[in-house]
Amino acid sequence: MQVSQDGSPTPRRALEPLADDPARAGGRFARADDGDTGSGTPRRLAPSPASPVSPVDPLEVPATTPVPPPAPVLPKPESSLPASAGRRFSASAEPSEFTSAAPRRSAVSPISPLPAIEPVLPPTPMPSAPPAGSSPTPFAPSAFRPITSPTPSSAPAEPPVAMLPPAATAPAVGAPTTEQPVVAPEETAASATAAPDAATPPAKPARSSRRALIVIASVLVVALLVAGAVWLLTLRSTVQTGGVTAPTTSALDPLVTAADLGALGGVSWVEATGTTDDVRPTCVPATAAGLPGAQRTNSRRTGAGEGAPESVVQVIDTYVDDAEASQAYAARLVQLGTCKETPTWITGANGVTGLADSAVAVRLVVQDQADQFHTLLISRTGRSVSMVDVTTTQAAVTALDLANVVGRALSRQCGGELGTCPGSVAVEASPPPTGDPAGWLVESDLPRVTPGSGRWGALDPFTTLDVSGSQCEGLTLASVSGTQSAGQRTLLLADDPNAPKGFGVDMVTYTFGAANAATTLANKLTKNISTCHDRAPTATIEEGPAVKGTGELDAKVSGSTFLVTQKTATSTAVYRVAVVTVGSKVVYLLGGPSSSFDFTDAQWKAIAVRAGQRASQA
Repeated sequence: MQVSQDGSPTPRRALEPLADDPARAGGRFARADDGDTGSGTPRRLAPSPASPVSPVDPLEVPATTPVPPPAPVLPKPESSLPASAGRRFSASAEPSEFTSAAPRRSAVSPISPLPAIEPVLPPTPMPSAPPAGSSPTPFAPSAFRPITSPTPSSAPAEPPVAMLPPAATAPAVGAPTTEQPVVAPEETAASATAAPDAATPPAKPARSSRRALIVIASVLVVALLVAGAVWLLTLRSTVQTGGVTAPTTSALDPLVTAADLGALGGVSWVEATGTTDDVRPTCVPATAAGLPGAQRTNSRRTGAGEGAPESVVQVIDTYVDDAEASQAYAARLVQLGTCKETPTWITGANGVTGLADSAVAVRLVVQDQADQFHTLLISRTGRSVSMVDVTTTQAAVTALDLANVVGRALSRQCGGELGTCPGSVAVEASPPPTGDPAGWLVESDLPRVTPGSGRWGALDPFTTLDVSGSQCEGLTLASVSGTQSAGQRTLLLADDPNAPKGFGVDMVTYTFGAANAATTLANKLTKNISTCHDRAPTATIEEGPAVKGTGELDAKVSGSTFLVTQKTATSTAVYRVAVVTVGSKVVYLLGGPSSSFDFTDAQWKAIAVRAGQRASQA
């Protein structure tokens, strides 16, 4: 209702909307409800003079004209409204919705956080109900209408649940939860009757909170497990086993450092500045037949100062699994047992136990103007293969000393599935690793005669024998009866200007069906050579050192060496001869030196022992 502009108390009735008057389209509209006596069409109220859309003089009506008051606009009862029209708690139109009950608290665990609950206000005074037959009070909101008992519903009524007191607050996550006081059912019913329609909705179930706690707890457990595993691995990697001293370097560094080396070989080692990819141990090139590809390679060279020839070179190849590492280890051993790349002389070898899953050490000499001594150790720890080459100038480092030093580094990459950790390290004399071809002398089995000069080469083994001997053997060496097989390999020295033409060594191997047959042939050859001067007055026989050694699988190697000189009217021929037995094999060696170019007795003995060892590897 509005008062006229001229101050008359007589109200002016709002005009009906004009269909074609765009200037009046900005008015405010009120919707007629069920109590309106009009036609149900929205009634347009006259804009006030202060409104920007109001005309200067809007359809004035004389103050004397009586205008009936507008019909009151009342809200529709809730029962006629749709389920979603502003009502709380439910979108259904079930009669049970109108039951006044206290909000129901959801079940929570002692550790679940309780939602904050608004305090329950005291009931608002309710206006008295109008007399029967009278019209409802205009503009009375539904919240102030008296609550009537709803029609009973077929749905079972939910039991009352205790509510928190107004001062209660939700505890923080993880805080201990105290027991809340339980309200009696009578008090709950009274609260439900007195609570207004707009009471706070019941707390949501704590299922989502419980799920969140479970997820967070799971993540924490996984994180703790990962952290514990890392801690255990780090702890285990720093533990030394056996008699190996704990290093002072990083527990994750698998390479030998200056601290690990100490005073090995009487040398003061200098810490390397980093790793490098181009260093290789002697006799072990990067590639080999049957060598699988490594997943990664670590290498380091440690020296003894600027310009010093001493050095330690280590390379570690890591493979996919133990099987590939074993395959690579076998290929590296063949490389080490053959050693074709550098003019070296293999002087000895040792089997190493207590260091890793497998380990072998080999001693070599590079016979330059000044000899360089190498001790090379190859080991397999799990799926890693380590190769360490120590070069010195005074004497070769012993296999045991090198193994103890390498053990300090290997202990940082071992344990469990990573391979055997070093324990009580021990070494024993053994043949060098099997060379290529197996069963025969290789170039590195023979020393140079002139320091810094000469290079040995070898022919492939052949079965048609071509050997005449020293003319003191008393039989035809090319056709020995009773053998199962026979073969020969010839090695020649080149690139030495002092060597006589054709200087080299012939190795002939006779294989029998039994060891006693091999012993019979060896004894006959030895006797004939040692008594040659009785049959040939021009022959001179000098017996050399006896041959004793151990072959593959602890096979016994034994035999004799001789220096035979045959004189003629015009010349003198010198021969180095050796007869060696190992199992069911007889090895006959023949060298053709001269009076001024020859092996020493010790060198020839070493060649004879090595020939027996190689024959045992066939």
